[in-house]
Amino acid sequence: MMNILRVVRIINKILKSLQENTKQLKESFNDATDFRVRKLKIGSSRSLMVHLIYLDGAVNKDSLQENVITPLLYSTKVPINKNSIIEDVSENILKTAEVFVVKEYKELTDAIVNGGTVILFEGIELGIIAGTTQFKERNIEQATSERSAKGARVGLTENLNTNISLLRGMVKTPSFCVESLKIGTLSDTEISILYIKKVVDQNVLAEVRKRIDKISVNYVLESMTIKEAIEGETVALFTMYEDSERPDVVISSLYDGKVVVLVDGNPYAIILPGLFISIFQAPDEYNQKYGRLMNRLLRFTGFVLSIYLPSIYVILINFYADGYPGKVTKILLKNDELLPAFWTMLILIGLITILIDVIFRVPQSAIILISLFATIAIGETAVSAKIIHPVSLIVIAITFLSGFLIINKQLGSAIATLRISFLIVGNYFGSTGMIIATTLLIIYMASLRSVGVPFLSPLLPFKLEELKDTIYRGRLEKLNNSKHSFPNDNE
Repeated sequence: MMNILRVVRIINKILKSLQENTKQLKESFNDATDFRVRKLKIGSSRSLMVHLIYLDGAVNKDSLQENVITPLLYSTKVPINKNSIIEDVSENILKTAEVFVVKEYKELTDAIVNGGTVILFEGIELGIIAGTTQFKERNIEQATSERSAKGARVGLTENLNTNISLLRGMVKTPSFCVESLKIGTLSDTEISILYIKKVVDQNVLAEVRKRIDKISVNYVLESMTIKEAIEGETVALFTMYEDSERPDVVISSLYDGKVVVLVDGNPYAIILPGLFISIFQAPDEYNQKYGRLMNRLLRFTGFVLSIYLPSIYVILINFYADGYPGKVTKILLKNDELLPAFWTMLILIGLITILIDVIFRVPQSAIILISLFATIAIGETAVSAKIIHPVSLIVIAITFLSGFLIINKQLGSAIATLRISFLIVGNYFGSTGMIIATTLLIIYMASLRSVGVPFLSPLLPFKLEELKDTIYRGRLEKLNNSKHSFPNDNE
């Protein structure tokens, strides 16, 4: 029983024995080869033993040498009182910007994992943590997944502190709030909730906090864990959030009263609530006059074509081929190929989906070879052999090309599911089935909620004053001065 109590004490509290503390920390890190212990003797008589504990590669050694080791060694020239050593070192000797005094063992391991340097003293049940973190990170680069003709070029990185610093440099107001917390029982991952206090929707903020507080996982490797927790237990066809790697998009969302969640290790910000109308917005619309009135309608048209076009083509062949002039029927709708229109569409969709997936995964040197095989399988050879109709290729090309207009909006899964669903409905039930299926889809979308906010807002429920930044982009002066609000189930 005594042994059990002793183990618990070692794990939870810092001991007086410096050797025991160091040994316990080394065991916690499984004798890792990058685990470092720097031993010093400080004080005018060099009578006080000190251990500096850190992970090689996680700390900035220049900062460690200049701001921690050198000041501690210099302290040998002045008398040090052991009873006030913690105060003297933390307040008068160390030069690092971040210095924390701790008494819990877990605080020591957390600090070492995060690149801090732990300072332990012989005979003292307290420790000091010096901020010396310097993990390797990617430099700030241009956003790649959301390119814009005009506007900011910079993109977020995988480092949480870098991202917050980047955003703070652009949001110059003390109302910009950052709430940080750690998630994970096996490995802590820091996340931050960002909002502008004077404009944030309080219901949205409260719901985001509530859902994040409920998360209980061993670790967070990707932000998808946070996204699914925020979406709730119900699996929705559409994503109930937006994500962006562009700081200007994030800041615009903050000014609109939305809440942003950043996850350490992920270069994409999670923006809440995620609304249907936001799918068709793009950063360059706010940086130039071109596209202010038409681009969103064009993207919405692309969304509709990407879902409906294959099913419309099948319906025309199956149910209306005899109603058109003979020349039109012969050129566009005649189906004397080996495969019926429905199966042609289904196979082509599958092949194009495979091709897209393969291109993003194979080495670049193999892409030319894949393109050659794709041309044989989906091209003139298949048409000449009368396996598929040439118009089928055109329809599929337009279908996928239209989907690329909004491919970076996390809609790939929803579009693929709806495309196949409507294709099946159109083949067996014709236009009547399509109308019924579309009605059910609209009802389903109207029932969706993103952190309590209707997914189709401000179209359903209809809010006239919010339409100035929906199907078109209104004047920036009016948008800038307007206060956004979201209908919420909690109101």
